[in-house]
Amino acid sequence: MDDPSTRTARPPPKNTLFCPECGHAAPADGDWVVRERDGVEALTCPDCGATLTVRRSKLAAPA
Repeated sequence: MDDPSTRTARPPPKNTLFCPECGHAAPADGDWVVRERDGVEALTCPDCGATLTVRRSKLAAPA
């Protein structure tokens, strides 16, 4: 029989993001909420609403 205490946990995939507030984890293209406004894109947690990152939108015209 396989003893659960001897199994090693596999690390999450490299593209996994973690919410610093609540610990929610999902792939970068997962269930994160993306809000775009005035050429800025904010990535927020679907569970607690914390902002993970803010960056210039891919759709924004280059400066």
